[in-house]
Amino acid sequence: MQVFLDPKPFKLLVCGRRWGKSFLQLTRTIERAVSFNQYYNPASPPVVLITMPTLKMAKQIFWRPLVNILSDAPFVESINRSENRIVLKGNKPDILVRGANDDNGDSMRGLKLYYVAGDEWQDVKPSVWSDVLLPALSDTPGSSATLTATPKGKAHPLYQFHLDAIASHEWNYYHFTTKDNPYFPIAKLREAKRNLPPKIYNQEFKAGWEDFEGQIFDQLQDRHLINDIPQDLTFYCGVDWGDVNPAIAIVGLSKDYGKFYIVDSWLNTSGQVVTQDLFMSKLAAYCQKYNVFRCYLPDDRPASIKSAREYGRRQGIRGMEKAVSVDRRAIGVVERCQIANNLFYRDELFIKHSERELIDQFQSYHRKQDRNGIMLNEPASNQQDHLVDASMYVLATLYSAIQKRNLY
Repeated sequence: MQVFLDPKPFKLLVCGRRWGKSFLQLTRTIERAVSFNQYYNPASPPVVLITMPTLKMAKQIFWRPLVNILSDAPFVESINRSENRIVLKGNKPDILVRGANDDNGDSMRGLKLYYVAGDEWQDVKPSVWSDVLLPALSDTPGSSATLTATPKGKAHPLYQFHLDAIASHEWNYYHFTTKDNPYFPIAKLREAKRNLPPKIYNQEFKAGWEDFEGQIFDQLQDRHLINDIPQDLTFYCGVDWGDVNPAIAIVGLSKDYGKFYIVDSWLNTSGQVVTQDLFMSKLAAYCQKYNVFRCYLPDDRPASIKSAREYGRRQGIRGMEKAVSVDRRAIGVVERCQIANNLFYRDELFIKHSERELIDQFQSYHRKQDRNGIMLNEPASNQQDHLVDASMYVLATLYSAIQKRNLY
């Protein structure tokens, strides 16, 4: 209610996970559209916008609930599913759902914005706000915006954005932790505190602004490098495409879905281009050696994914025939790293001691620095990371499927 009654036009809420950001944005969006009482120009009609980094995310989080809530509402004239637009009766703004980063915000250019509800703002490009949304809001009388986010460290652009918001007379800044949500189970918070490294817990659940050290997998310890691999594992294969440096990683999963083991890998180090036929034969050999249940292949080479499936079908290799295309945007690189690091922290991820090149890549994988030498919470460019990527495509996808109880 404090946020609802705040008279300032712009509000930034930095909150812990599951605080209730999305519910607030959903409710506020409907309220702003329905309560509109400004001059309505049919030649340049105002709109209420709800946005997330991508349209896919926005549709999953907001569009379906909006349709469920408003489909039978007496003040709704129509719902245009192809345009993700809800038209209200009378001189009221339409409600639009858009992806902020899609085409650098081009789908939102030219809109007369009366209200913007921006969620997961830490993942929205800063230029989308400064070059697209803010000018459109400034041109609309009575306009306002509520932006909600979870912090990503002091070196992230959101940190400076929040400092600017605190200093501005047009903004109010709010900070809420997950614990501030009275409906979130305390037992879940305790479980998260046990299972997450302290900095990650503080960032994700206390909405703390953390400094991050250079090494990304800082929870990888000597005890995670083992010689004895359990016998009763189900094996999966991950791939990182490349003409010169393609990579393969074999990951075993325990029967109780509780532990992961990286047991084998291959990286082309010849310096020569690897043909698709040669790579497919190499992939087939690893799948047969470990009786791989399924391959996880990044989606940037759809033709290669199709070739792998066809190769597996012809040769009777189940792991290749059942290969899955991994949407690299669904679980971003930072989140994939965080999943692997959390698994190390909980002693649920191990690497076979003999995998020296793979271990070296994990141990040397480091964060990017800005021009002032400040660590950013994202991997540096041009690292030797092909085996890391191949491993994490499997780990992150499997882990996410297990959490959703949707492994098979």
